[in-house]
Amino acid sequence: MKGRERTKRGSHADTLIDGERFEQTGATVELRMRRARASEYPILWGATLQTAWDDLPEDERKRLDRRRWEAHFRKKIEPYFEGNRTEKYMAEGASGEFLGYLVLGESGFLTPETHAFIYDIWVVPEHRGKGVGKSLVEWAGEWARKRGHRKIKLEVAETNARARHVYESLGFRAERRYMGRILE
Repeated sequence: MKGRERTKRGSHADTLIDGERFEQTGATVELRMRRARASEYPILWGATLQTAWDDLPEDERKRLDRRRWEAHFRKKIEPYFEGNRTEKYMAEGASGEFLGYLVLGESGFLTPETHAFIYDIWVVPEHRGKGVGKSLVEWAGEWARKRGHRKIKLEVAETNARARHVYESLGFRAERRYMGRILE
């Protein structure tokens, strides 16, 4: 059953990661997680490019040409999306509808111990606010535990209060903060 990970609505949910079962409590939606196919990478690219563009500070975004920026950004993150640095998973609902995706991998720059990293998480807009994001983050945590990680991290835009609230409700805490100052 490898690749057919599932969570079910209710207080307990059985999910498979790499063919092994674990129990997830508090699951809010029914999900089926599977590896993304290369033919689905354009879906990931489209959502990631839009999210990254929207997350740019306004003063930076207004000075950029969108197409030039996309070409630059694609080059920077291509190893994470097209290469083997990450694992890409698609989330589907009970009837097979696309709910969102996760891009997961390892990171560890400041310490010798690596940690799991959510490189990207995205929920289809009409499924936001229904527990899909929380279920994806919980699933990512189990993915990380199965690989022996003691910690999972992610990056979120300061302006994305809704996502920050979800992550904080799941136990994430700010560890570092990027700050910018306009020089005129």
